[in-house]
Amino acid sequence: MKPPILPRRLKPGACLGICSPSGFISQTGALDIALLYLSERAYRVIEAPHARDRVDYFAGTDYDRRRDFERLVANTHVDMIMAARGGYGMTRLLPALDFDAIAESRKCIVGFSDLTALHLALLAKTGMVTFAGPMACPDFGHHHRSPMHDIHFEKMLQSATHTTPAIKMPFSASDGETGHILREQVGSGIEGVIWGGNLSMIAHLVGTPYMPDVEDGILFIEDVNEEPFRIERMLLQLLHAGILDKQRAILVGQFNRCEPTQASASPYTLTRVLDFLKGWVKCPVLQNLPFGHVRDKITLPVGGRAHITLLDERHYQLELSHYNAE
Repeated sequence: MKPPILPRRLKPGACLGICSPSGFISQTGALDIALLYLSERAYRVIEAPHARDRVDYFAGTDYDRRRDFERLVANTHVDMIMAARGGYGMTRLLPALDFDAIAESRKCIVGFSDLTALHLALLAKTGMVTFAGPMACPDFGHHHRSPMHDIHFEKMLQSATHTTPAIKMPFSASDGETGHILREQVGSGIEGVIWGGNLSMIAHLVGTPYMPDVEDGILFIEDVNEEPFRIERMLLQLLHAGILDKQRAILVGQFNRCEPTQASASPYTLTRVLDFLKGWVKCPVLQNLPFGHVRDKITLPVGGRAHITLLDERHYQLELSHYNAE
């Protein structure tokens, strides 16, 4: 993997550019609410010209979506670029992007879901650190915003280091054998490059030039609306490609609406998939990471450093660093 390129630390009153590089916005009122909220947080906000467009599934043509993003990269007043929403469409833009220009701009780039493709492509091509975190419409375009954004979004991007609160693991203190095995695996702590995002996007990038080669990494994964057996199939793809064997830990985020359906041949659950995963890999698998297609999510630096410690038999914690600079 290339040496890291760190985005500039975010300052109060920064300029935030909003664009839609993937799917179209079905409710433009959500974007209005998000822009108002971000303005009230003292951000100067620029909306890209085609952010509200719709062409088939996408927020405009490939050319318009790409140009919107490129203009925000080139705009010297913009400090941070945030996606309006995810969906699908980012991978269509990757071949035409000037990754070196994006990295040289050292802007904070924030989003999740389909934006995983951009995060990993920039890490693979340039070593640039980006942020898996909130997006305008799903996270700020309503009045039920998560209080975690104040703690894990703005404060993290404005500071050189960041520590998450305790993250509760999905087993109790009475599960002595599980806790013992985990303590043996984690020991005094695990440190590595933290990377990952949406599992479907990670699996789709395998074998492409946009997939980073991360040794001794800490991989985080999440997904939405996927049957458990499909999740297992994607994990097997990463395993057979040799990716999981290179990791020091796997952090399992929130797999929202990932339950077996009536069309399933068998009620094969995500719990069964994760139990199987723990038997495949040599590294520890830590669950309940507050990240994914859910309201309450932390912000994670894709390409930054993370240190994992076990606080007790039921909780772990992440210390994040090396993800921005002055």
